[in-house]
Amino acid sequence: MMKNSIVSTGSMCLKSALLAAAVLTVPLGANAQQLDLSVLETKKEERRTIRRLTATADQMRLEGEFSELRLALYAPRDEALLYRKLQVDYLTAVSAAPEYSNLSVMINGQLVGDIELTSGEQASLRSFDLPPGLIVEGFNEVRFVARHKHRVDCTIPATYELWTVLNPANTGLVFDPGPDTAPKLVSGLEVLRAIPNDVTGSTNFRLVQPANMSTSNLDRSLAVAQTVAVFGKYQNPNIEIRPEPGTNAGMDIIVGTRAELSKAGYAVGRTRSGIQGLALMRNPETGRLSLLIAADSRPALDHAIAQLQEALAKLPTTGTKRGIQVFTNKFGYEITPGTPVSLAELGVSSQRFDGRLMQRDFSIKLPEDYFVGDYGKATLSLDIEALADLSNANRLQVFANGAALASAELTRDGITSRSPVNIPLGGFSPGFNELRIEVSSLTSEDEVCDVSSLNGPDRLAFEASTSTIEFDSLARMRVTPSVSPGNLLPQSTADNRPTYIQVPSNDRSSLEAAAQLAVATAAINQTVQPVSIVLGAGDVGSQPGLIVAPVNRLSGPAKQAYTDTLQDTRRSAARGHVANFLGLETPDANEPGLWADLRRYANSAWRNMGFKLGSEFQAQQSFKLEKNDVLFSQRTTDLSSQESWVAFFGAPVKQDVWTVVTGLTGDDVKSGVDTLLREGRLAWLGGDTSLYKTSDNTVLSDRFSEANYFASLANPSELRNSRLVVAGVISHNMLDFVVFMVLFGVVLAFSYYVALRKSGR
Repeated sequence: MMKNSIVSTGSMCLKSALLAAAVLTVPLGANAQQLDLSVLETKKEERRTIRRLTATADQMRLEGEFSELRLALYAPRDEALLYRKLQVDYLTAVSAAPEYSNLSVMINGQLVGDIELTSGEQASLRSFDLPPGLIVEGFNEVRFVARHKHRVDCTIPATYELWTVLNPANTGLVFDPGPDTAPKLVSGLEVLRAIPNDVTGSTNFRLVQPANMSTSNLDRSLAVAQTVAVFGKYQNPNIEIRPEPGTNAGMDIIVGTRAELSKAGYAVGRTRSGIQGLALMRNPETGRLSLLIAADSRPALDHAIAQLQEALAKLPTTGTKRGIQVFTNKFGYEITPGTPVSLAELGVSSQRFDGRLMQRDFSIKLPEDYFVGDYGKATLSLDIEALADLSNANRLQVFANGAALASAELTRDGITSRSPVNIPLGGFSPGFNELRIEVSSLTSEDEVCDVSSLNGPDRLAFEASTSTIEFDSLARMRVTPSVSPGNLLPQSTADNRPTYIQVPSNDRSSLEAAAQLAVATAAINQTVQPVSIVLGAGDVGSQPGLIVAPVNRLSGPAKQAYTDTLQDTRRSAARGHVANFLGLETPDANEPGLWADLRRYANSAWRNMGFKLGSEFQAQQSFKLEKNDVLFSQRTTDLSSQESWVAFFGAPVKQDVWTVVTGLTGDDVKSGVDTLLREGRLAWLGGDTSLYKTSDNTVLSDRFSEANYFASLANPSELRNSRLVVAGVISHNMLDFVVFMVLFGVVLAFSYYVALRKSGR
């Protein structure tokens, strides 16, 4: 019954090709040969296929008065010469003035089209011809530049109302794949960088698991999906686990022994792959790929998967210089401490700006074992020249992962490298970080908004090649528990053991969400982590590993991690009073009175010294789960004092780790994880607990348990790293440090007083 359904859904071509591994010519019957079809040729419509860009609608949102988006698109060898048109489908905010708003589209640095952005326009689909030879085999840069002007408002807040979003379903390269629609065997593994996206912009991986398959083959299919995601940097995986292959854009992964695959209707004959038992097929019309790995035994399957990983790691990155740069920096430019890097190297373009709020976005990558703390700074040196008579109310602000970290006043002449902005290191996260620079450029003319002067002279000149960012030395110390992407999948304490993923046996939504997180973290960390899926008949969470289940199916430490978040207060009242008195907690901005002003002044003084104070968790907010929300929480076994010191100095210490991903229902978990990845919020997770709220696309993070420190350097006792780690620990425990210093000062003064009395002075 299952075989019939597979054949009827279009995978018949896949099976036929795999069974034969050769092209079979089917003879036409006598009557068919005599039939003249030439009369129908004039009615034949041109077939068109679109290769969508690798991004979702949320990731293709261009905001503000000026915004640019750079994407890397991989063109396979057999399609590079077929691309003739670029198609763009967009929607613009109603507040944008069409006569002053436009969208420019460039490929590999060459302008291919301009669009006047008209809000609410029905026919928002545009198509541009591409010059021959513009698209090359490999990675190509596709760049969108949006310029918006507000219809009636000249204030800074009004600039946040300006946006244009691209529709991923209808934006991409259009071409005619030709008359032959039968799947073809592919010899080159490079095509795995060209998996076509679905209509949402996500990359669909379908792990095909027929009923007779062993559960261990699901682990192997997931390892293949991780491998491909690392190779192609697919940050928006949409994982499906089904008994039959898919039919639309995406990729099928079929792994099993020859006996198992034969029972399911699959077999592998001669293939064009250099890896025995591996067959790669491609549908010319939809672009869907099918990767099948067959072997005589399960150890042979593992060997074939290892060969695939080795083969992909050896393949070079090809394409244009611009395309390769975008692909290489997709998960952030890798920072080397002490070495300045220009913003141009980070993908930021120079610009002459005529608006009121200039915004520039870029991303960086810090070491996964970077120890977060305010023991140093990142120095941002900007080259921004003021071209207009600016008012005194303009400022520069720097954001990292959505949080404001630093600000400075903008002089009438602008900002130069002689006046760098210092950003506390404590505002950055290990791994991937998204940064935004905002510079206001108001003039006296903006006090009276004249719409006719929207297209006025330039106000700022920003030079990216001479603007740099440089990081101080970074302490290297792994911290647990932590739900950052680099630690989301806990390492097994047993040598050569995979990470166990525990999911309720009858909850496919939670299972697919767990697989999505495994593949997404592999892509963003660029590391394949072996996993083993454990389907629990009852509640799950008693054993360490990754636990993905609704709240009513949790047990053991996993359930305790969830119940911890239900507490209304996690800090003692006395501790809160002391912190308020010393200005370590941020006062409410609306709180009146001299006492509040003094605490705000003290808080500002601490921050000016480079300390990021308090938790981002606000007292009036809670970690209460609502529909489609997802809670990420990690807990560990407690270490003894001796084990803590041993770990701190770099010796191996085993510690069990539970990472819990939960929601009200399994469907809520799946929906929340889908949205989290689509919105690009995975890198925003922090602390030992994070709540992703889909209603307003925010991440709340906090720490409910004591941190453990694991040295990760080859020589953890090296003086500089030890000094930085100690400074980082102090920055994490500012209240304790200040109280200690106050008490130390009192004891020292009293001792000095006693000494003076005894000496008769």
